[in-house]
Amino acid sequence: MQFKKILLPFDGSEHSVNATKCALDIAKRYNAHVTIIYCYEEWDTNVSEIPEALIKDIKASRKQEAGVILKRAEGIFENQDVDYKLETINGSPGSVLTNLSKSHNFDLIIMGSHGHSDIAGLFLGSVTHKVLNTIYCPVLVVP
Repeated sequence: MQFKKILLPFDGSEHSVNATKCALDIAKRYNAHVTIIYCYEEWDTNVSEIPEALIKDIKASRKQEAGVILKRAEGIFENQDVDYKLETINGSPGSVLTNLSKSHNFDLIIMGSHGHSDIAGLFLGSVTHKVLNTIYCPVLVVP
């Protein structure tokens, strides 16, 4: 099996860093492109008592925080002779990963077994569990 397009969700957790190192090794071996993504959910703006300016600041802060988290993954990939790109995407991680895997025809998804989720699954993280149940390409789960 050849892996040319790898999707790597990254959230900065220890398991995510381990998955990133694994993705780097596999990308080197197969000369693959890696898309590294961080999903963030914008704050719900259905609260009418909060000024619009504050809501905009919160949204900007969330996006900036996402960029900072991705810099950690970039530090692992930079100067490694591997083609990669970084993306921050607004949305629920499980849904975003499912949609991306279908629309971009990734050959492999590499992800940590657990992340910085508010609700952890019993044996696997909740996002990892959702991905394993909705995606039809190979998924490598890294502890």
